[in-house]
Amino acid sequence: MKTNKKTLIVLLNIFLLTTFVTIMSCFTDEEEAQILIDQCVELIGAPTTSSDWVSFVNWDNAIIVEITAEEHGGGLYDYTHENIEFIAGQPYILKLKMEPGNQEKHYFHAPEFFKAIATRKVQTTNAEYKAPYFDDIELVINGEAELFFVPVLAGTYDLICTIPGHEDGGMEMTIEILCGDGLSLDLEVDPNFSTVLGSDPRRSGSNPVWDSKITVEISMVEIDDHHFVFEPATVNLTVDQGYVLKLINPSSNSSKHYYTAVEFFQTLVTRKAEDSRAEIKVPYFNAVEILIGGYTELFVVPTEAGTYNVVCTVSGHVDAGMFGTIVVE
Repeated sequence: MKTNKKTLIVLLNIFLLTTFVTIMSCFTDEEEAQILIDQCVELIGAPTTSSDWVSFVNWDNAIIVEITAEEHGGGLYDYTHENIEFIAGQPYILKLKMEPGNQEKHYFHAPEFFKAIATRKVQTTNAEYKAPYFDDIELVINGEAELFFVPVLAGTYDLICTIPGHEDGGMEMTIEILCGDGLSLDLEVDPNFSTVLGSDPRRSGSNPVWDSKITVEISMVEIDDHHFVFEPATVNLTVDQGYVLKLINPSSNSSKHYYTAVEFFQTLVTRKAEDSRAEIKVPYFNAVEILIGGYTELFVVPTEAGTYNVVCTVSGHVDAGMFGTIVVE
């Protein structure tokens, strides 16, 4: 495969930035920050879209960083860091964790940071969630989630817990993206998605629509090694009714399965996805992949009548029968 000049330049710069990370453990935080700033190089020919960044970097070289939510009693809380620095163009896996013994749920709320990064996915032990960007990640007690991302836009961003009293109790920190000056990022929000849905009051759990919510279970069924189906294959929903779509991949299955219905997802008021580890909030999902033995619950309100296709995008699974329709009336 021929590699053009721009690709070589970007590869060289990514290599240099990754090398800097390796040597940084020898320095104090202040020295480390200055070294990074001094060594920033222009990423000529760098990707501009989120999907291009995600496919361009080498995820085998991803750096793992952890942030833990801690409770100290007496209304005092914090994260394990006051500040974290990321390098633009370097892939990371940010592990969001709860300290053992925590008694409350905690948010990781950083909306401006989430829009400054190219996100591959958020993953729990139940599912993988894919979206143009993420609004919030909330960990339940004993919860954990992993954010796979590439930082792009340079800046300093706030991370807080939005549960009343938690920020005032100390649960706040900053995140810095270094070396991203001059870069741009297209989050690839589909033009067919109405931004009005993102501010719809039904995204709040206190909205009356959730008092009469209906739960619909959808299972990924493996009939044998060559025949897979959604059960039910056809899901019937009503406009403006609140639903919990519970997606289940039984532990007896041998494969992960996607539930991908992009056109349907873009017409929903999406409150959240919730599994046993986390609550995930997004403008809309591009896809949800359920791991073996996993489940998730999508809290949604359909807003447009129509018939929508849903498929499993794992290679060969559509041919094996894993497709269906969602009918909204």
